[in-house]
Amino acid sequence: MIYLGYNFIISSLLWLFGIAIFVFTFRKHILKIIYPQTTFDLFTSKLKIYLDKTYPLVKFDLSVIEQSKHEKNPDARKYAIIDDILRQFKNLKIEQSKLPKTTPQSLQWNGYVFNCEPNREKLPPDWVKRKNALIKRDHKKCLRCSKTVTLSNIKIHMIRSLKDGGKYYLENLLSVCHDCEIILNNDTKKSNQLIIKDDLNIIVQESF
Repeated sequence: MIYLGYNFIISSLLWLFGIAIFVFTFRKHILKIIYPQTTFDLFTSKLKIYLDKTYPLVKFDLSVIEQSKHEKNPDARKYAIIDDILRQFKNLKIEQSKLPKTTPQSLQWNGYVFNCEPNREKLPPDWVKRKNALIKRDHKKCLRCSKTVTLSNIKIHMIRSLKDGGKYYLENLLSVCHDCEIILNNDTKKSNQLIIKDDLNIIVQESF
């Protein structure tokens, strides 16, 4: 038996320890190199599930997945895909068939008509009732993107604004989500605060 000596054993252990630390530190990058398609498939799977669950009535065009296959960097490809999804989301239009025409009597109450008139641009005293009526009328969905809304997070968009003579009749009000309110109001200051943008970036991070 060859006697290796303590120095050789210690140096070998240090080398193995260093290699182990290197592999553990860069394991995600190493796995991406060895199994690049696995992480991308995970990304597309999570993306499709998210879009179907969050925006059930929106038919996103996912042809960008196939069109981006020439991109050899999987991370760059993922970001190109979510950029395209964001572009589609921002360009969504409210279908004319979804716009309310009249307000049924079942959704009105005493004082409803009187409080539809603007009062120095203050919200009507029965504003919560109006929000509840909108949620019921619109089946708890944002009329632009079909995302589920609740009394705590619903945003109200006026088809005809107050400055243009709009009033608080329910047929002038639309149930929308946080993101769609920003887009419909063309609010450039909040354009980077879209929830969908944060959600899509999380999906990218989770599939590294």
